[in-house]
Amino acid sequence: MRRFPVILSIVVVISLVACLDRDDSIYSDSDRVSYNYDIRPLISDRCFSCHGPDEKARKADLRLDTGEEIFKIINGDGEHILVRGKPSKSDLWKRISTDDPELLMPPLESHLSLNDTEKELVRKWIQEGAEIEAHWAFQPVKNTLPHDVSKEGLESIDLFVKDKLRKHGLDFNIPADPHILLRRIFFDLTGIGPTAEQVRSYDRDRRENALEVLVDSLFTTTAYAERMTVDWLDVARYADSQGMHSDGWRSMYPWRDWVIRAFKKNMPYDQFVMEQLAGDLMPNPSQDQLIATGFNRNHETTAEGGVVDEEFRKEYAHDRVKTTGTAFLGLTMECARCHDHKYDPISQKEYYQFFGFFNQVDEVGLTGDDGNSGPNLLIPGYQDQQAIDSISDLILEIESMIATNHTKAVSQVVREDPLKTVMQGREIYLACDKIQNNLLDGQQNAQVSGGAEIVKTSRGRVVHFNEEYEYITVKDVGLFDQYQPFSAALWVNVEEKRASQTMIGNSGQKGVFWRGWDFRLDSLNRPMLRLINALPHDAMIVRLDTSIGTGIWTHLAFTYDGSGLASGCRIFVNGTEAPLIIVRDKLQRTIYPMSFDKQPSRTPLRIGKSYRAFTGEYGIYQGMMDNISVYNRKLSTLEVLALSEKLEPEAMHHSDLQNELYQNLHPDPLQNQLQVLRKERMVLYNRAEEVMIMQDQLQPDPTFVLLRGNYNQRGENVTPATPKVVFPFSDTLSKNRLGLAQWIVSPDNPLTARVYVNRIWQQFFGRGIVTTAHDFGVQGSLPTHPELLDFLAFEFVQEGWDIRALIKKIILSKTYQQSSTVSKDKWSKDPENRWLSRGPSFRLTAEMVRDQALSASYLLDTTSGGPSVKPWQPEGLWKEKTSSTHLLRAYVPDTGTQRYRRSLYTFVRRTSMHPMMEIFDAPTRSVCTVKRQSTESPQQALVLLNDPEFVEACRTLADHLLSNSKDPVQRIKLAYVRLCNKEIDQFKLDKLLQFYREEKERFRGDQSGAEAYVSVGQYAPVSDDVVDLAATTLMVNTIINLDDFYFKR
Repeated sequence: MRRFPVILSIVVVISLVACLDRDDSIYSDSDRVSYNYDIRPLISDRCFSCHGPDEKARKADLRLDTGEEIFKIINGDGEHILVRGKPSKSDLWKRISTDDPELLMPPLESHLSLNDTEKELVRKWIQEGAEIEAHWAFQPVKNTLPHDVSKEGLESIDLFVKDKLRKHGLDFNIPADPHILLRRIFFDLTGIGPTAEQVRSYDRDRRENALEVLVDSLFTTTAYAERMTVDWLDVARYADSQGMHSDGWRSMYPWRDWVIRAFKKNMPYDQFVMEQLAGDLMPNPSQDQLIATGFNRNHETTAEGGVVDEEFRKEYAHDRVKTTGTAFLGLTMECARCHDHKYDPISQKEYYQFFGFFNQVDEVGLTGDDGNSGPNLLIPGYQDQQAIDSISDLILEIESMIATNHTKAVSQVVREDPLKTVMQGREIYLACDKIQNNLLDGQQNAQVSGGAEIVKTSRGRVVHFNEEYEYITVKDVGLFDQYQPFSAALWVNVEEKRASQTMIGNSGQKGVFWRGWDFRLDSLNRPMLRLINALPHDAMIVRLDTSIGTGIWTHLAFTYDGSGLASGCRIFVNGTEAPLIIVRDKLQRTIYPMSFDKQPSRTPLRIGKSYRAFTGEYGIYQGMMDNISVYNRKLSTLEVLALSEKLEPEAMHHSDLQNELYQNLHPDPLQNQLQVLRKERMVLYNRAEEVMIMQDQLQPDPTFVLLRGNYNQRGENVTPATPKVVFPFSDTLSKNRLGLAQWIVSPDNPLTARVYVNRIWQQFFGRGIVTTAHDFGVQGSLPTHPELLDFLAFEFVQEGWDIRALIKKIILSKTYQQSSTVSKDKWSKDPENRWLSRGPSFRLTAEMVRDQALSASYLLDTTSGGPSVKPWQPEGLWKEKTSSTHLLRAYVPDTGTQRYRRSLYTFVRRTSMHPMMEIFDAPTRSVCTVKRQSTESPQQALVLLNDPEFVEACRTLADHLLSNSKDPVQRIKLAYVRLCNKEIDQFKLDKLLQFYREEKERFRGDQSGAEAYVSVGQYAPVSDDVVDLAATTLMVNTIINLDDFYFKR
């Protein structure tokens, strides 16, 4: 082997030490080597992939992540892996320090290695006793104060920071300029800079606690709640579209508005978490608690025809696991989906135990192209809800009166002949005797499709459906709504059992959420009646518990009374009423068919219904039918007996049956009033807002370990539980989402408070104490100030999870109030501001940039809440995304003040983000995002220069400047204060004044160019001096391209 000269070896070692810079990269401040801060990061990164938690990937049956157990491990040569205080007796040290490539670890083929400095750390650690600690994030939160620091009147945060600064030869920076600090606070708390009046008001306040008073006042504003909401929308992957496939429309804004209300009233964080995870499982949940659970319905969904429904039900549950793990625990739970986690002690079994909490949602995998997929919550307006309550009371009263009247009318029964009455109210009767010119029985509205044919049987001539596209459509028949009674009867001879077979109805497919009604056979040939607004949540479904036979003739009939309730349904088999099983009984809105663009549609009745898998409707009927009837009223038992050819003479004299027949044919006059009220109530529900919520199935599905993460490869059956490494899941907790939520917010949970406190710190300083906000596990970064993080987390819980108290503590600290300017010396020692030697400085978020421009130009509409809005964007961006969606085919910008709403209300379409927001790094909200990337690119400057919305904002502000002053110098000063919230310096003033004069001169020679420039936007310019307005607009536009505008200092 070639040997380097000694002098070169020394240089290499020195270089490696310099590159590593232990004080910057390994955060232990002790002279002793720390397992958590020095050793675990090394072996986790270089060794755990082969010798870590993942049992299937483990080599040589050697595991290095088991704590004290590692000292019991003996290798194949009888040597201990680790011997405390004796590196030379430890096989671990021998293997990482050997020159023998056959013995060296990590092996050469892994392309991983330890440098000399890292090896020395391992040797020293073993020499010092090889103390092993639990991963820092899994240890209980400690409440400790720093030592060896003169308090100097510092607050708690500053004591910790001062301690760390001292150890790195640093000190606090000078305080920030009051106006710069004020701007920093306003952006951090409201997302918008202060107005000139707010600056003057603060300057006039001479109280010692003026800053605290200001902070308290900002906490009470809607702007504060909206600013806090933006970050939570990223975490919750909130959007106004479905994401997958054609990325159609959905409406989740009531959940977004709930978040705003929660921050506005300073809801404690533990309650905030619990209501979002399990509001529906709380005792007597309120409407708001139900809305809160929309957090875990914000995930992407698919409407792609042909997908396997169960596969995507599982995908949605996987998404909830990942989101919950990231948002609340800071764990990469998703890494254990297909195998044991390679780095954190989370097994695949534990992953699926956690998965079990989210595997019970009453949902479908294949959703409609546009619209919300259940479970949903209807949210009528206040007045509409009062009307619904009043109408419901009236309905109950009238139903009681009708029942009383029927009892009195028994003695007045006049005998009716059911053989004759079956003709009344019949919308169509198909004898199924002949097909000619593709018409059944010569009826012009009964169109035969495919190869359906007439065949002779023991019943005579009947219609036979044999292939997939064989069915009959009947126009203008069966167009009923849920408040109307109707019935149907037919003879069937079904050939086999299939996934399902729809005999008759007008229900649609997934594109209309299956709206309509149908009479079908399930996979066991059990008759089923469905009245559907949208599956699975807004529907009434009943079925029999018994099956009908194959290859034999069976008469089936159903009747429905228009009540909207399962109790108003009856199903008959061969003339006999059968007991019903209620599958669903929550029908609130219309069942009248609709088109893909959500408009009422006169969808034909379909007999032998034939849809394929890509529609989400497995309803192909195979067999024969005869004597098909549809009625616009209820049928009585006697009439069903007559239709089923089972009517015996003695039944004609049965008083109860005759009474029923009479009541059906001669309804109480109050029935009309009852139907009107039911319709009115339905109309009110139809126009109610809607939001997707969590709701578990009545009968839980078993949860299995899914081998390799595949939905259809079941392994061990598991029950809901949480990862043991975090802390135990108490036996007193229910094994559902409510128990999970209680476990997450338990004061004993070492992760929850740390994770949220870290994200709040990140919100104000641009980087967290733990920079990997998404990962507090072994592969995550170590905290730069671990004691500070624990102190804040401990206080956060002790103070009742009070978010405002936490934020106030940060803002009032000397650490936060430092100037962000930096000397060369400090830059060399702390280039990333890891040790907090200066104040925060980073680019404003996309929302802040846009909102500040609109606010400064007097355009911002501060209306709170409501449906998302569409500001201007270039035409045509949505065209390529419209393969199936009908409601998002074209982007139509809003008009009026709606166009200038705050940016958190901007419509978020995942596959086609608003371009300005995307260019300024707003996430697509496809996944949980706990830290946005922050880039600086030429495209951002181009947006600020050329985006019509920014040009209009600049021109509108220019209009105001021209109306307030004729002095261009004064205009520049006013514009700068309004946009940048501070006075302009002389250098910039001179440059901007020169630029203004040059542009004004240029526009004098280009009057048409000036007119075109000031005409950009929705509103016409006010000033008559087009040349001056154009030049002033360009001057303002230049200011918003300065970092004083789009940076927080």
